[in-house]
Amino acid sequence: MDPRSDPDAARQPQQQQQPQPPSHAHYDPSAYASINTYGQAPHLPPLQVAQPPGPYGHAQHTPLTSQPPMSALPMKEPQSGPVATQQPLQQPKAKVGLDHFNFLAVLGKGNFGKVMLAETKSSKKLYAIKVLKKEFIIENDEVESTKSEKRVFLIANKERHPFLLNLHACFQTETRVYFVMEYISGGDLMLHIQRGQFGLKRAQFYAAEVCLALKYFHENGVIYRDLKLDNILLTLDGHIKIADYGLCKEEMWYGCTTSTFCGTPEFMAPEILLDKKYGRAVDWWAFGVLIYQMLLQQSPFRGEDEDEIYDAILADEPLYPIHMPRDSVSILQKLLTREPEMRLGSGPTDAQEIMSQAFFRNINWDDVYHKRVPPPFCPTISNPTDTSNFDQEFTSVTPVLTPVQSVLSQAMQEEFRGFSYFADFV
Repeated sequence: MDPRSDPDAARQPQQQQQPQPPSHAHYDPSAYASINTYGQAPHLPPLQVAQPPGPYGHAQHTPLTSQPPMSALPMKEPQSGPVATQQPLQQPKAKVGLDHFNFLAVLGKGNFGKVMLAETKSSKKLYAIKVLKKEFIIENDEVESTKSEKRVFLIANKERHPFLLNLHACFQTETRVYFVMEYISGGDLMLHIQRGQFGLKRAQFYAAEVCLALKYFHENGVIYRDLKLDNILLTLDGHIKIADYGLCKEEMWYGCTTSTFCGTPEFMAPEILLDKKYGRAVDWWAFGVLIYQMLLQQSPFRGEDEDEIYDAILADEPLYPIHMPRDSVSILQKLLTREPEMRLGSGPTDAQEIMSQAFFRNINWDDVYHKRVPPPFCPTISNPTDTSNFDQEFTSVTPVLTPVQSVLSQAMQEEFRGFSYFADFV
């Protein structure tokens, strides 16, 4: 494969290093070791921006066609002050731009930028907008990764998959790029499991929807690589949306492998930790960890730090309470199999192996896909702009774009040519 089209290529030097904790997000093992009651374990920010920021972070099939590249370079962006009062940018060919929005709240922030709640000035419709600084993208060699994230969004958009976060638009200014995403206000599953144990039926409901989302990704040659409670958002009608495509890897069909060391420690498959080539079976390992956490409010592999977590993943056997139903134990044991070629879902039929398990015997998959199954729980908010399901550390911050002093060269700006996009369903 041409390394210019491989988002992992820029990261390959890492393969010669001793595995280190992934740098794409802050990791606190206590957040996963014992989830228990709400407030007792720290809640990982649901929209914490990382490299690139998350959960708001090409297949053989043709994705939705993006808009033609804007001529020349983007116009200069205002450097400071509240976003809502910035002067509009003169980009006449753009269907959407900075001047179309008022920013209402910060939902998450990190190294590259912020995720903010925004409303359109004309219709007051709400969106979550991921704002990334171009200079940081370039300095960290993440240009191709950012482009890949957009392409994965287009794959999700292609059929408007019910359980994948959709992208409405992309645009850019002189200093930043913007992903305009659907806004999911119900919070993530980490927040909700901290408030109380899910129970078997609720865990099965979420697991079934996640399974169909992973199935769709794999059918389109994408492995997700960052499945965790924090990246699964809950809509107000009680259904899930998988978010944050920053670690997705394209062109990963059955039998294809890659080797980048990445992910969240609690969910990383043994083959990743052992610096081996791996395939889409890593997603099914993480799926097993996810089900275990939803059923038991704790992780199957625990430790005080990353090294202890890694040791547990490589050597320890998960504990299954005597009261756990046999079907639950069975699917977890098959998913948490260390040998990837023996793991449930590793074969050519992929998700069909999981869907046929007794754990899902009462599931009508067509009903799940079309959201005909009544959700076991629906989150509530007091009003459309209520951000109480997001981390107050971020929502209490004034939504402004901080000044960017550096000026990118024309060659650097060319790296982002063709980034702009407008979905045909908006």
